[in-house]
Amino acid sequence: MKVKSLLFVGVSFLAFPYQTMAQFYTIMRENESAKRAVNKDESGKNKVDEDYFYAYQDSMKVHSKESEIKTDFGDFFSTAEGHEISIEKDVPVFVNVKDSMLFGLIKKRMDVCLPLDFISVTSGYGIRQDPFKKCSAFHDGVDLECNMSHVYSMLPGRVQKVVYSKKGYGNHIVLDYGHIQCLYGHLAAITVREGDEVYAGTIVGISGNTGKSTGPHLHIKITANGKSLNPTPFIAYLNKYITGLRDKIAYVRFGTRPPKELNINNLYQALDKYGIAFPKIVVAQALLETGYFTSNVCLNYNNLFGLRRPSDGSYYRFGNWEESVKAYKDYVQYKYRGGDYFRFLGQIGYAEDPNYLYKVKSISSSL
Repeated sequence: MKVKSLLFVGVSFLAFPYQTMAQFYTIMRENESAKRAVNKDESGKNKVDEDYFYAYQDSMKVHSKESEIKTDFGDFFSTAEGHEISIEKDVPVFVNVKDSMLFGLIKKRMDVCLPLDFISVTSGYGIRQDPFKKCSAFHDGVDLECNMSHVYSMLPGRVQKVVYSKKGYGNHIVLDYGHIQCLYGHLAAITVREGDEVYAGTIVGISGNTGKSTGPHLHIKITANGKSLNPTPFIAYLNKYITGLRDKIAYVRFGTRPPKELNINNLYQALDKYGIAFPKIVVAQALLETGYFTSNVCLNYNNLFGLRRPSDGSYYRFGNWEESVKAYKDYVQYKYRGGDYFRFLGQIGYAEDPNYLYKVKSISSSL
């Protein structure tokens, strides 16, 4: 008589070699547009460099069709009648589908990382005014704003080259991701050696100002088959992919999607969502009231507009910043009946500062 057995296998994460890893997500500043790399075919017409994007996708093992996590347990074990469960050695078995999906999402998230904690492009890819020669010249990468910041590997790979120099790219490294290679230039310090295996999020250096440089920044150059490619769409793609994974992980864990990142672009979207008029002026109000999203009322109360209770003058507290956007419409704009909006704000006594409207106008004109 054969006895059927049921195996319960605890989930354990694979131990990574001891290397410092990046935070689980980073921030792409809102004003950076993702420009696709183009080259010219034999006829001279511009076309999207498809090999460039395929190289990225192959390196990350990410494809646009993989929008859902597959949970085919037939790949993990067999339960044919009269046979014991046969488990593959390197594949964990989960108690439920939710745990299986969560592990898959986390594994994907561990395979990608942005190069810096904050991304701001100061000089793009292509023809530009050379800061040294003062003439038009080709810029083979992008420059990101930073100073003595951690620099992270974007994908799993290997350190192909480490160079210490006072010329050109200065202290720089080349990371081999398989189909593409990535150069990080002008580093103040390098924390890896040639031949080292790196993971997404491994700290590979500290940004600096070495070599031919006019100021502290990180130069990123990406090549495939010896040809330089525009890194901007790659970085933008990574950011979008990471954000999507973060939201999916939160949804699987908690059943709800987290509030959007507070930035100017998302604020504009929220204003449009709730049908708020004069969005540029309202964004300027939010930036002034919160000190560009840094005030205690903003961070602790999710209150973007300094909204107070008429009864005691205390600040309203909101569950998330989007709630304060809706409250602005319900508590402020519902009174508006037409005409000059700045005059309207003055008439309702929105702020006690006599220079308030001047400051809002100054900020809105810069947006």
